[in-house]
Amino acid sequence: MNQNYVHTITLYNRIQAADSKDKKEHWKKTVLHNCFWKSVINTGFSGTQASVQNSYVVRIPEDDRYLPYAEYKADPEGHFTASQGDIVIYGECPEEITGESGQTFSQVLNRYKPEAFKVTAFSDNTKFPIAKHYRLGG
Repeated sequence: MNQNYVHTITLYNRIQAADSKDKKEHWKKTVLHNCFWKSVINTGFSGTQASVQNSYVVRIPEDDRYLPYAEYKADPEGHFTASQGDIVIYGECPEEITGESGQTFSQVLNRYKPEAFKVTAFSDNTKFPIAKHYRLGG
């Protein structure tokens, strides 16, 4: 195992309303151990305005519980997936995303920033001969 894979993350997978039986959006939480986590603060200037932006990379080692979203949405119990729009929080997060006031995805995400991000990029790197992993970025 890679010595950099020492972090715990909480991954919140979104099941889109169109894909759920009750036609409501649902979130499922999975705590994953032995992951890689990197957060970089980028600062820049545009004219007279300064900007600060974090960029994130998470690598999850290959895992039998992983399913592509098309399979996951039909059978999420005991599995996880990774898709754009999911949320990653550094560490083990006790909260659930229910959609109710105080527990919406944006409220939970904002409470844990800058140690949390919305997934904007995903790649399945399990076809590599070594270091098989799923890469999430934001």
